[in-house]
Amino acid sequence: MSENRFPGFMLALATTLTLGLLGQGETQAQTVEEEKVKFDRLSPLAREGMADAQFGLGVQYQQGIAVKKSSLRATLWLQKAVDQGHAQATNRLAWHYRNGIGVVQSSPQAEELYLKAYDLGVVGASIPLGAIYRSGEPGVKENHAKAVKWARIGAEAKIDTGENLLGELYRDGKGVKQNFATALFWFEKAAAQGLHLAYFNASVILRNGVGVKKDMERGMEYLRTAADLGHAGAMNDLALAYAEGVGVPQSYQEALGWFAKAARRNRNGAIRLAKAYERGVLGETDYARAFMWYHIAAQQGLIEGNVGMASMSPRISEAEKAKALNDGNTWLNASS
Repeated sequence: MSENRFPGFMLALATTLTLGLLGQGETQAQTVEEEKVKFDRLSPLAREGMADAQFGLGVQYQQGIAVKKSSLRATLWLQKAVDQGHAQATNRLAWHYRNGIGVVQSSPQAEELYLKAYDLGVVGASIPLGAIYRSGEPGVKENHAKAVKWARIGAEAKIDTGENLLGELYRDGKGVKQNFATALFWFEKAAAQGLHLAYFNASVILRNGVGVKKDMERGMEYLRTAADLGHAGAMNDLALAYAEGVGVPQSYQEALGWFAKAARRNRNGAIRLAKAYERGVLGETDYARAFMWYHIAAQQGLIEGNVGMASMSPRISEAEKAKALNDGNTWLNASS
């Protein structure tokens, strides 16, 4: 495998990142100024008790664009709006409780608030409710029947994430009889709205041909769309497809590019690329490159990265190891 291939890729990546930052500078400055004006307008109204302003101030503190980010202050202002029956504030505060943002994490409290938000007219609250009941969360029992009920509400309201969730329940046979054709129907509905996860889910069914007629051409089309939209799993699958020549002409260069994109998008992508080099998926084994990607994964907090480095270390020279560490740090700096 050519030694100058990856440095060229890193140079292109670094250049792209730099140009992108230069182009965004003016827009970001304008956005900050606009948000400051909005914050100054909302603050007195919120203190006077206007629920819409309290909700807006909560969002401001959570985003931290015009003011120093503070999840605690965001929660406090959202709660004030919730106390006045503000629907969107109720839905957003539920998210805070579900994720432990500015409050002690509490799935039961999140469930209660999402139910209240739905009653107040926030149809989108049905999606997190469906997700909570689908797998269960601390303090909330798994309930597939409820998951289907809420996912269907979201799907029938033509919310893409609701359509995708309902598709996943049909695919997995959770709360409904397993039906891949129906799952595909809902995945394609969500994909038509641009949801990358739905494109990926549809592609898996079509490429595998389980429960439906296998359609590699359409499956690969969906896979590429999901990858183009930024789905890390789709990027990895597309990389493997290029490496093995399945559904696309074999190309190790394309495979390398998609593996690297996945690694920037998701920590597990670095592990998959390391294993690809270790196992010769990209044409030949390259333990130095494997060591580099395991190092990147380790720097991103994955224990598997440290294990991989220890495994590769005896197989490469000290010079190769030093170069791999340097290349890995260069990649990490370019991607930060």
